[in-house]
Amino acid sequence: MRRLVSFPVEEQLYKTTLEHGQLKLFIYANPEFMKVRPAILFFHGAGFSTNKVTPNQFQNHANHFASLGYLSICVEYRPLQVEGLFSPIDCILHAKSAIRWVRNKSSSLGIDPNKITVAGASAGGYLSLCCAMLEQFNDNSDDLAISCVPNAVVVFNGGVDTIQLITMFPSLAEELSHASLIQHVRSDLPPSILFHGTLDENVRHETVKDFVEKMKQRDNDCTLISFDGMGHGFFNFGQHENIPYERTINETERFLRANMML
Repeated sequence: MRRLVSFPVEEQLYKTTLEHGQLKLFIYANPEFMKVRPAILFFHGAGFSTNKVTPNQFQNHANHFASLGYLSICVEYRPLQVEGLFSPIDCILHAKSAIRWVRNKSSSLGIDPNKITVAGASAGGYLSLCCAMLEQFNDNSDDLAISCVPNAVVVFNGGVDTIQLITMFPSLAEELSHASLIQHVRSDLPPSILFHGTLDENVRHETVKDFVEKMKQRDNDCTLISFDGMGHGFFNFGQHENIPYERTINETERFLRANMML
């Protein structure tokens, strides 16, 4: 069992929205690392509904990667204080805005703008892939000259199509039909690693497997690591005696080192 660490958390406002007000980043940094460092942004899950899952979902991951020299950032892409449903399209815009803000502030943050990893769970995993794959859906108030495309992607039981989202948000059916990632597979995408349970009832393992095969057919560096008998959220800290948590952490480190991101 790895030793748990805890670093001070700095809050930064990255965006103010008309509908939901201020959106924040929660930044974890190890003060012992003074050199220019890579960054990793975490997008939490919860299926675009309620505030039961917050950026705190990834606080242990954030602290761990900060201990390795990363600037770790947990992203608030929907307001914490509001219950209800949140437009996936708006959330895509906010996720892209967060990456652009971090890349734009790279000098003051002390990070390498070419070493930005995004990681997400469930809805957050979908958002992570959206930032890498979807050229449309941008907030026009952003500086669109700044790329929102991450340099690497880590996905924990994330969605790759929008079938369920269209059911949840029928008024957004047209837009969501153009945001199904499995339809946007092309060459030259950032390297990615996906962790998924074979018994996931929220996001089918077979669908993710098909997505990864399509990615490989286009010569993308895309790896699926399956967890037999595991359902949705298996990787979270505190689940299954932390065995999947530890394994996904180790595999993520291996993936990042192999891609010169760590």
